[in-house]
Amino acid sequence: MRVALLGMPGSGKSAILNLLVGQDVIPDGVRLPTLELAYGDAEKAICTLPDGSKTALDHIDTAEIAAMSPVFVEMRMPLPALRKISLLEVVAPNDPNAIHRASQWAAKRCDVTLWSTRGFNETEQRIWGTMPDLTKDHAFCMITRADFLKTEGMLETTVGAVKLAAKDEFAEVLPIATTQAINARRTDGTVDKVAMRDSGGSALISAVLKQVERGRQSAVDMADMMLHQHADLLARAPQQTTAPAAEPEPKATEETATVNTDASVSEPTPVTEPVPEEAPVPAPTLDEPEEPAEAKPAAQDAISRLREIAKRKNVSRDAAADAAAAAAAEAAAEIAEAKALAALKPATRDAYTHVITYIEERGTELAAVLEEQGDNGAAEVMALTADHIQWLCDYLNENGDDADQSLQRARDTAFDAADMVQLMQMEKRDDVALEAVSLMLQIKRELQADLAA
Repeated sequence: MRVALLGMPGSGKSAILNLLVGQDVIPDGVRLPTLELAYGDAEKAICTLPDGSKTALDHIDTAEIAAMSPVFVEMRMPLPALRKISLLEVVAPNDPNAIHRASQWAAKRCDVTLWSTRGFNETEQRIWGTMPDLTKDHAFCMITRADFLKTEGMLETTVGAVKLAAKDEFAEVLPIATTQAINARRTDGTVDKVAMRDSGGSALISAVLKQVERGRQSAVDMADMMLHQHADLLARAPQQTTAPAAEPEPKATEETATVNTDASVSEPTPVTEPVPEEAPVPAPTLDEPEEPAEAKPAAQDAISRLREIAKRKNVSRDAAADAAAAAAAEAAAEIAEAKALAALKPATRDAYTHVITYIEERGTELAAVLEEQGDNGAAEVMALTADHIQWLCDYLNENGDDADQSLQRARDTAFDAADMVQLMQMEKRDDVALEAVSLMLQIKRELQADLAA
C-alpha cells in the first residue's frame, strides 16, 4: 500500500515517516525535497537534480543527499515495515497554491493519505477540500505535538475543533505525540507499549494496518468474483499436457524480520527480493484452491488471466506476496486487540448474526445471477447489491443495542458503503459491480470480527 504524507511545512511529516518505518530515516535538522521511500534489499538513493539529471548512491546519507539540492529523492532500504507499505513524503514551499498542486499530484500516487497538522486551519481546509473523494475515504488527519497540547491543556479543545472543521473529510482524526512515540522504541529493539499507546502511535499504526488489510482483501474479493464470473471460459480452456513454466521463486535469505507493530508497520515475514523500482505498491496474491492434479493447469491459466487483468489496472504483485495472507491475519488480530472492544450486548449480537446470514444468502443469489447471465449480469448485480446494502443500513439503524460502540461503527460503515455504491452506480466501468460486492463483504467481515472479539 502506498502511503502519502501531506501537510504544511513544519507540520511533522518526517517524524511520522520515521515512526512508521521504525527508524530515523530523516534526522532532525535535515531538510529534503519530496521523498519516496520503498523496500530494497540494499540501501540505495536516486537523486533527481534541478537540471533533470539523476545521481545514484549505493548508501543512504541524508546530509550528502541534501548537499546536492535535489528536487526529488527515491530511497530504497531493507526495512521490514517497507515490505508492507511504501511512503511518499510531499514537500512544497510554504505557499497554498504550491501545496495544493503537490497534494493533487500525490493523490494519484497513493492508497492511504496522512495529513499532518497542528490545527487544520482555514488554508489547510481549502487545500484539503479540493482533494478527490476517494482520497478522503482513505485519509487520516494527524494532529501532531499532542504532548505539547496536553501539557498546555489544549488537547481536547484542539481535537474537538479539528473534528468539527474536518467533519466527513477524513476517515479519522488522530492526535499523536510523535516524539514520545519514537522514544518508546528502546535501544535494545523492544518497545514500551504503554508509552507507544499513550502517544497515539499504536492508534496510527493500527489504522494504517487496517487500510493495508482492506486493500488486500478487496483485491482478493474482486479476483474471486472475476474467477466466478468467467468460470465457463476457464472450464472450456484446453487442458495443458505439461505444466507451464513456473515464475522464478524469490530468493529468500536466512534473515527473518520481526518488528513489533507498536513500533513500526511491519510483521514477521521472510526477507525476499524487492519489486522492481518502477513497479507501484505490491498487491496481495490470490490463494489458489486445492485442485485435483488433472485440473491444475486450468487453475494456473485462471491465475495467469487475473495477472493480465491486474497489469492492465496497474496493480503490481510483490515477490513476497505468498506471505501476505498470514501477515494480514496477524495484523487483523493485533488491530482487534488494540481496539479492546467491550463484549457485545445480546441485542447487537443477534442483529449482527442476522445481518451476516442475510449477506451470505444474498451472496448465493448474486452468484446465481453471474452464473446465468455472465458478463451481462454486471448491471443487475450492481442494482441488487445497492438494494442489499441499503437494507443493511436500515436494519442496523433499527436493531441492536445503542450502548454498543461497535454498533455505531457498523452503522457508519454501512451508511458510508451505501453512499459509495450510489456514486458507483453513476460510473460506467465494467468492474464497478465487483467493487460494490466487495463493500458488502467488507461489512460482513467487520461484523464477524466484532462477534469474535
